[in-house]
Amino acid sequence: MKPLAIHTCGESFGGELSPEALAVVRATDNPEAPPAYQTNIRAAREGHALAAYDLDVPLEGMHIQERFISTNGKELRVRIYTPAAPGPLPVLVFAHGGCWTFCSLDSHDPLCRFYAQAADCLVVSVDYALAPESPYPQGLDDFHAAVLWCFDHACEIGGDPARIAVAGDSAGGNLCAAAARRMAADPKRKLRLQLLIYPICDATALSGGSMDRYAKGYFFTREILAWTASLYCKNDDPANPEISPLLGDVPETLAPACFLIAECDILKDQGLAYAEKLHSAGVPVEVLVYRGVPHAFLAMAGGLESGLAALKDSAERLRLAFY
Repeated sequence: MKPLAIHTCGESFGGELSPEALAVVRATDNPEAPPAYQTNIRAAREGHALAAYDLDVPLEGMHIQERFISTNGKELRVRIYTPAAPGPLPVLVFAHGGCWTFCSLDSHDPLCRFYAQAADCLVVSVDYALAPESPYPQGLDDFHAAVLWCFDHACEIGGDPARIAVAGDSAGGNLCAAAARRMAADPKRKLRLQLLIYPICDATALSGGSMDRYAKGYFFTREILAWTASLYCKNDDPANPEISPLLGDVPETLAPACFLIAECDILKDQGLAYAEKLHSAGVPVEVLVYRGVPHAFLAMAGGLESGLAALKDSAERLRLAFY
């Protein structure tokens, strides 16, 4: 088997943030605010609003609709983005990031609008349940149920049930990886791609390598990951493969994966390790590593050129998978 091909993107800064990225990170830092893990969850959420989500995506010709879908005996809110393109369109089911505890449909609205326009696809953004009010497996169950709903109801929203992919950043990437594992056992519903954007792949790994090197000062800290993982896992084992997919077996029928990885990110090593594990198991994998950038750098695309480049790169991968 050929070695896993890892494509590095951008100029090298010796493993540190580029000046542009450093400026964005410092602009989002408030040294006077107490660490989120020293506050209650409501205060942490209020302080977590990311001003970096400032990508300007025009709305011309795009239809955006919020609705509730019936899944597993509950009503689940989704936001559907339909670009001005002839249908039926492929469908991207999107899970926002936020450490399983933060963010919302609104925080990731620009990213969803971008993917809908750039990849000529429907985007279904899922308002899954957040921890600690709803720990594992509730958020994953919600997202998985939304994926199943999209397969079964694609035609009624102008979608093509034969062309469906999942995408998510950070904890959203974690949910996508876990949902893809579940979908691998479904003989009728086949995902075209799992787009994993700096995903959490191992909630048990809190030391060593990139986890130590980028533990603090690079936007996403080890302390935040440890705290939010404890809220999401609650009474469950963080080594559960649905929480830490790196620690599970790889299903033979797992969907192809594309990884977007930030160089200056505590999650870099585990993302690369999971990509290598899938590749070794025969899953088609592509890895794009962006140098000089922190975790969540796609969210900084309005002020970070490499973030916009990564958005365009990933939209192209979606188009290749769909078309």
